[in-house]
Amino acid sequence: MTPADNHPNSDPGSPLSAEDHAAPTRRQLRQQQERRSRRNSWIIFLSVLIVILAVVMFFVYSFSSSDNNGAEQPEETSTRNPSPGLDGIIATNVSPENFLAGDCLANYTDAGSPADIVECSTPHNAQLVGRRMHSLEMSHPGEEELLDDSETFCADITLLENTQATYSINTSRPSQYTWENEDDRRIDCIVSTNDEANFTESLVESPEVDDQRSKDEQSESPLQTAEDAAADGSQDDAETASPTEETTDDAS
Repeated sequence: MTPADNHPNSDPGSPLSAEDHAAPTRRQLRQQQERRSRRNSWIIFLSVLIVILAVVMFFVYSFSSSDNNGAEQPEETSTRNPSPGLDGIIATNVSPENFLAGDCLANYTDAGSPADIVECSTPHNAQLVGRRMHSLEMSHPGEEELLDDSETFCADITLLENTQATYSINTSRPSQYTWENEDDRRIDCIVSTNDEANFTESLVESPEVDDQRSKDEQSESPLQTAEDAAADGSQDDAETASPTEETTDDAS
């Protein structure tokens, strides 16, 4: 019997060398640490780079959007042109608070956005056909009552049957906040097309105007219509025009 027979549980394979169980040397640990440090540095660098690029893109987008908005929103025309040219434009980019009853509106989007005021013979997609003014002395009637009253007033306006375009009647009215804090008492009725078709003439013989203010309020701030503004503008032009000289030929 050989000596190996006396050790049945012994491993017949070769014994493990001391190097297999040896702990990493300081040099190996230092190299591993340097590799981890370089990897972490790259991760931090890339993260910072992504953040910087995101910030730069945000500012570039913000400035470009601001420039585009400025290009799309020209300044409002300060005065109405009483003698429009072939384009029929009376005033451009007019704020809704400066619309007058009877105004025909081109490039109209909604009652809270600017639009161009044009002659009604010029293609346009909306018209302010009626206006009601409540007295400053009147208290807010409540949202539902004001809505019902406004819609009834606008629906009762008689429109001329002179268009094939499909349209809607929009009611613009003050909120309780603007009523109580900004003295907003104006009800506007605006007819606008539902598609890309345009109106090419006025939808009313004359706009419906219902001024419920006191005489003092009316005299302090008269309720003007588009027709009134056109007449005033024409009169102003006539007053400022140079007088013509009259010449007489003497008979020989």
